Amino acid sequence: MLKTLVEFEGHGGVTLRGDFYRPEAPRPVPGVVMTHGFSATRSMCLASFAETFCRAGLAVLVYDHRCLGDSDGRP
Repeated sequence: MLKTLVEFEGHGGVTLRGDFYRPEAPRPVPGVVMTHGFSATRSMCLASFAETFCRAGLAVLVYDHRCLGDSDGRP
C-alpha cells in the first residue's frame, strides 16, 4: 500500500489537502473518495477505513473539507 499527500483545487480556487492510498498493483484499480462530515478532519479515524479498503484492492482519496484540517479557506 502506498500513501501520498495530495492537494487539489476545490470550488472557488481553494486548495484542499488529503491522503491518497493505492494498492501496489501494476494495473488501474477502482477507487473511492472519503471525507468526514463538516465538523471533523481526515485525521479523526478515517485512516483505518482507508487502509482496509486499500488492502481490499481499492484506491482511496481521503481529504479535508475547505476551512477544516489542512485544507485552506475561511468559514
